[in-house]
Formats: sequence, structure tokens, C-alpha cells
Amino acid sequence: MIFLAAMPMIAGFMNYVLPLQIGAKDLAFPRINAMGLWLLVFSSPLIYTGIWSGEGADITWVMYPPYSSLTEGSLGAEMAQYGSNPGTTAFLSGMLMLGASSTLGGVNFITTVFTMRAPGVGWMKMPLFSWSVFVSVFMLYMSLPAFIIGVAFLLFDHTIGTVFFTSGGDSLLFQHLFWFFGHPEVYVVIVPAFGIVSEVLATSARRSIFGYKSMVFAMAGIGIVGFVVWGHHMLTSGMDPFWRAAFMITTMAVAIPTGAKVFNWLATIWGGSLVMRTHTLWSLGFLITFTLGGISGMFFPVAGMDMHFHDSYFVVAHFHYVFIGGTVFALFSGVYYWYPKATGKKLDETLGLWHFLIGFSAYNATFWPMHALGIMGMPRRTHSYTVESGFAEYNIAISIFSFIFGLSQLLLVWNIIKSNRHGEPAGKDPWGGWSLEWATTSPPPTPSFDIIPTQGDMNIKHGHNEPSKASIGDTLWKVKPKATTIKEAEE
Repeated sequence: MIFLAAMPMIAGFMNYVLPLQIGAKDLAFPRINAMGLWLLVFSSPLIYTGIWSGEGADITWVMYPPYSSLTEGSLGAEMAQYGSNPGTTAFLSGMLMLGASSTLGGVNFITTVFTMRAPGVGWMKMPLFSWSVFVSVFMLYMSLPAFIIGVAFLLFDHTIGTVFFTSGGDSLLFQHLFWFFGHPEVYVVIVPAFGIVSEVLATSARRSIFGYKSMVFAMAGIGIVGFVVWGHHMLTSGMDPFWRAAFMITTMAVAIPTGAKVFNWLATIWGGSLVMRTHTLWSLGFLITFTLGGISGMFFPVAGMDMHFHDSYFVVAHFHYVFIGGTVFALFSGVYYWYPKATGKKLDETLGLWHFLIGFSAYNATFWPMHALGIMGMPRRTHSYTVESGFAEYNIAISIFSFIFGLSQLLLVWNIIKSNRHGEPAGKDPWGGWSLEWATTSPPPTPSFDIIPTQGDMNIKHGHNEPSKASIGDTLWKVKPKATTIKEAEE
């Protein structure tokens, strides 16, 4: 879901949109970029090798030892049946390759932003999507080494009999290494989604984003605080009460920059003149569902409540509201927003509306009942329940609506195919966007710009950047007289 779905989709937007937005001809290292892509492609069969051979990696997606680090002779044949099969070896190897792929891709984005910005594209004049790429890749770079080291040690335990995590080693150490990467990884995929939504809502509202600098600082703040909250995934592991309290407080602090972004998006909509397109609808859907997911997430830092909710369907409801209602909805918005730039054709708005209505409704019908099931005590990682359990009716309804949500994506696939052949020509800038990707043709040439463009600032032209001579009190409370002439109205 993360390594083979969310991250590759986001990387696709990064590869295509980032150079266009900052006025670069291409990414800094195209060959390294290609190598990162092909490592991703070849790692996928490794991860699925065990499934195809009938010996799947039975270690769950979190790969916790001791099951994932067992060898045939380590703890006896009865226990070694878990994790000792070749599918587990291939799975761990594939994860290492994915880590290498992300590292190579990240080199490109950081170097490109640092060295290839066009004249006029200063740090505080970059589009917010470009800023989101920069912040998320830095987070990936800071967190990925811990994960790669943990997986490498796990592979050594599993294949050559080392004892990093078993037979005298510390199995809890792997959880720390995993979640030190795993929680920032949540923000690695959600921060670019923030950038997409910021671009879409500002363009749809026909105004610049409200509080641009505060949005940049909020993204950076999320990136910083995201590194000190990993322990909230381990509150049930016997952690010292002091550290439980520390992780609880820091986790709640994440809500401050995130809340600032939500209020800025709302202020952007409020102060603008919203034009309802399909990409606008998906971004508004993002606002609703991501906010709901964030609210449900604030239950888990409270250690006493986490003891009850841990490994229940309440957790499943929360992270799917964040990952699908957040990341995937924003990606859908990005597809509808930048498809005309990539192809020169607009996607069909009627099909897009049906895609949104069916997908958004089925999504909420799938994941909202999971909150109730979690409160009822339904555990995760169990595929079926008897009627007597009390979970079966909700569970079958969730399954039905999840299939409807999945099938609704066929509308998007058909829309892409149909519009590519018969879509309405888009022109350079069909939505009225201000950033540099709309200054070149649709689709853009290769390289993206024959001549590196210079980004201007309309605020300077119209004098909007000049400091106000009035005090804050006058600006907020002083009643301005009504204009009696056209000249006074213009002033």
C-alpha cells in the first residue's frame, strides 16, 4: 500500500511536475532517476515471490521478529515454520531494494530544488507542491537509514544466523528502528498530498494561497515533529510511563501545524471565488476525510485509550481515512488537475463527477463503520467472523462497499483512455494557474523549456507587497467611509 502504491504514484507527480514548477529543463540526474525506477520494478516480483511459489512471507507487513528472523535451527522446527521460508527471504530482499530505489530518487529531487530553480523562483516564491516535495524527501532521507539497517540485520538473522534480534538479541530494537522510519513515512506521503491540495484549491478559488509562509513553516514543522513521535506505535510494549507521556505530548503537537494548514485552506476558499471542477471536488473531499482521520488519530496518543484501541479496527479506520482520504484523494485531484498539462486534453467532467460521487460515497461507507467495529472490540488481521461474534454484519457491508470503491476507479481509467483520444483541447493554462508549469505548452516539450523562464511577481507590480501604514487595530476595526466617486472607489 505504501511502498508499491502511494510512493510510486507520488514519485510520478514529483518527476513530472517538480521540474516544470521551478523552471528546470529536467531533473538533475536523469540516469540515476531511471535506475531508481528500475530498482522499484525489480523489487516488486521479489516481494511477491513467496506468494507465487506457495510460500508467502508470513511475517505481516511490519516484519516483527522473532518470526521474521527465524532460521531452521534457531528455535526448533515447530517455531521455525514461521518466517523461515524462502518467501520471507525474498520479501526482505525486496524491501532493501525499495529502500535503495527511494534513496536514488531522493538524490534527484533535493539536488534539483537546490541547484536548478529558474530566476525569480526564490525559496519563498516556490509553489507549495515543490516545497512539499523538498520537505518530504528530506524526511525520507533522515528516516530511511534506520529502516534499511533494521531490515538488513533482520535478513542477516534470517539467513546466516546472526542474533541482532533473537537468541539474546533485542527484538524490541527492530520495532524502534521500524517506527523511527515508519511514522515519518506517513508524512513523507501525506506532505506532497498537502502540496497538491494547496495548488488545486488556490487555483480553483482564483486567488493565491492564504498564509503562504505559514503553510511552508507548517510543512517544515510537521517534518520536524514527525521524528519525535514514533513511540506512540509502541505504547503497549511495556514502555516507561515517562516516555509514554513524552510521546503522547509530542504526538498531540503534530495537530498544531496540521490544523494551521486546514484553516489556511478554508481561508483560501472563503476569500476566493470557488470554481467547482472535478479536481476541486477531490480536494474538498480530501479536506473532509483527512480532517476526520486526524481527529480519530488523536485518540491513540492517549496511552490509556491506546491500550483498548490498539490492534482493533478503530486503528484500521483511522489510517485508511488518512491514507486514502488523504493521500489517494489528493492524488486523484492531481490527476484531474495536471492531466491537461501532460496530454493537452481535458478529462471529461461528467465522468469525473460520477467517479467522485461513487468513489467518495463508497469510501465513507467502507471505512466509517470500522470506527464502530473498533469500539466493539473487533481485532485486526482476522479475515472472517461468525454471525455470533456480532461483527459479521458490519464486516460484510464493509466488504461490499470496498468492492464498489475499487470498481469506481474503472471510471477514471476509462476517462483517461477516452479523453486522450477525444478530449477537449486544453491549451497552455486551462485552469488559470500561476506557476511556471502553465507557462509552457501542453504537453510540454523535451526538455521542458527551450529557454529557462524568469518568474515575476504580480504583487510587486500592483504594490500589494508594500507594508501597510495603518496599525493592526485600524486595519481590523476602523470603519471605512463609503466611496462617493469612482476615483475614491478605486483607491
